[in-house]
Amino acid sequence: MKTTKHRTRPAAGFTMVEMLIVISVIAIMASLIISAFSNAAQDTRRVVARQQQAAVQSAVNAWVSANSSGPGKSLTSARTAYNGASTSLGRLNLVGGYLDVESLDHFTTNTTNNTQVQSQALIKTNQYLELGVWNASSYPKVELK
Repeated sequence: MKTTKHRTRPAAGFTMVEMLIVISVIAIMASLIISAFSNAAQDTRRVVARQQQAAVQSAVNAWVSANSSGPGKSLTSARTAYNGASTSLGRLNLVGGYLDVESLDHFTTNTTNNTQVQSQALIKTNQYLELGVWNASSYPKVELK
């Protein structure tokens, strides 16, 4: 009787080591992508914070213009009224008529400290807006801190 020997072929597929290498490479690539998206979200919040600062500064500028020009109005009387609202939140409410209602509501809802005006974007970036005292030698500024 004749016996035939069958050749055994190696199994087709990946070895365990090859699979671990592929999984490791995929994990590294995924972590890089997640990191990039995380940084993009943070950058977006910073841009939104700057835009909010600009919007509040525009409201302050419009308020100063409206309250310092015209009969019986002066820059000194506008400065006195502005500084009379002694906190940043008080000053924001003073100029709030020059902001859209949604923005003003958003700021007042998220502000828990009268000296630090905040929004969701500002809270997430650990920043706040400060409407400081208006000195005779300067102009009222909205600072992002």
